Amino acid sequence: MSTFNELSQLINVNDIYEPFIGEFDSSESVASVGDVWGSICCEESLDPMEMHALIKKNEEVIGIMTYEDLEASKMLYECDISPISGHNLISSDTPLIEAVNPVCNKDFHLVLKGNQFIGFLVYSHFYKLPFRLCLFALLIDLERLMLEITKSSSTSFLNHLPEGRLQKAKDIYGHRGFSLNKENKEYDSKLIDCTTFIDKFTMLRKDPDIIQKCPNIKNDFTKIAEKIRNSVAHPRDEAGLPIERKVLLPFIQWCEELEKQLQAVNM
Repeated sequence: MSTFNELSQLINVNDIYEPFIGEFDSSESVASVGDVWGSICCEESLDPMEMHALIKKNEEVIGIMTYEDLEASKMLYECDISPISGHNLISSDTPLIEAVNPVCNKDFHLVLKGNQFIGFLVYSHFYKLPFRLCLFALLIDLERLMLEITKSSSTSFLNHLPEGRLQKAKDIYGHRGFSLNKENKEYDSKLIDCTTFIDKFTMLRKDPDIIQKCPNIKNDFTKIAEKIRNSVAHPRDEAGLPIERKVLLPFIQWCEELEKQLQAVNM
């Protein structure tokens, strides 16, 4: 089992879902609910428009509401309350690897813990650290395999790099203080270590034998892989991931298949 699969089996929906902003009775006024909603969002730095509330009547759950559903000067029961649907339920103990498919196909899911509704799950919750770690593990495993393959014939693979990218690797070589050989040049095996994630793709994609054995390496997903790898390796905030919801599952499947192909080459 890959590192990605191991992590995404250990981490589950409970680690990334968002709790309801609150539970309110349908007899409450919009004004009082709005005050509570705004106060909680202010205290916890939440976007009120992204939150959902659980609505009850006589202690029984009857539906959910968003901030946009709150209509001024009305009672909650007079507003648009969305009924609970069995088509968008997901258990809190569902492993993330199993949650990707339903969320990619339908963005909004209610989270159940036992027989209790505890919150909701949407695609943006996959931006959180637990799933970012899973993606990082997936891409690091790919990079490790590509590094091992390119180092098996360093000189040959370095010849596939454009001059500008080769010079960049040499600059990094110098910054890291690696020693030079008797000809006052870089050791090719060490120079490979100084190439970037996308450099390794470039070197492998120009080798006919690799292309034949690893057809997935020619896919345009390589561009998305680089963007995601840079996003999770050098995070500035949790604004998002550079991949659309409906593309995430095909991307993961592509990565896993490419990993198998690279492993076969590296045996």
